Amino acid sequence: MTSHLFQFGIHDWSTWGEVYCSKEEFTPLIQYIFECEGLKFQPLENCKPGTNGVFRMGEYVVKVFVPLESGYDSLPDYRAELFAMERANEVGVSVPKLIAKGQIQDKYLFRYLIMECVKGENLGEIKDTLGREQKLEIGKKLSDIVRGWATPCENFNGVDAIGRTLRSKRWEEASDEIKNAQKKFLEGLKKESFVFVHGDLTEDNLMVDQSGKLTVIDFADSLIAPGIYEDMTLICDAFHFDRDFLEGYYGKIS
Repeated sequence: MTSHLFQFGIHDWSTWGEVYCSKEEFTPLIQYIFECEGLKFQPLENCKPGTNGVFRMGEYVVKVFVPLESGYDSLPDYRAELFAMERANEVGVSVPKLIAKGQIQDKYLFRYLIMECVKGENLGEIKDTLGREQKLEIGKKLSDIVRGWATPCENFNGVDAIGRTLRSKRWEEASDEIKNAQKKFLEGLKKESFVFVHGDLTEDNLMVDQSGKLTVIDFADSLIAPGIYEDMTLICDAFHFDRDFLEGYYGKIS
């Protein structure tokens, strides 16, 4: 390739943030990827912003992973997504169908996934329209899904859940007493009990179609960790502390 398809300069996380949602900047690159994969290209549409460049086109969604020049290594995310989708299929969880995967060396090395576009709306879009029975059913389905994949597996992306938590800047302003208690608790966990977790079960990553079918998307944050790792995001974000969702997920709450 004599000239670059992707022209924008990425030097750090800030410059990636300026471009990762740009349909104009990504169109030549993604159009070339689709030609290489033998797929019909259509004009890009923006998806909800995340970490990587994610765009919709017709029946497909393409995810272009952030290049190393941003200062962030997205290879573990790429590996996690591939491993997790295969694992979800094995345990019967509905996930987007993987159409193509690969990488392209352009101005930067871009890894990509092309997936089938999931029909339906995310849980956040319909949450306020749901009745008690629907919430109970969704909570139960999520419980079955999480319990289904929460089994021991290889450390497929090399992420150290304990070390990452201890190094997190979110705890910088906590008191030494809290930090020491946290460290003692985390280092006391038995790693042989760690299981697969999605790691980001937010309302945006749970798709519900008109029949009530639940599909889980975006496995880039999946890792092996204590099973309780999964619950915080579900309780706070997906369920937003709603008693009906919680009862469906955990069972009768006294």
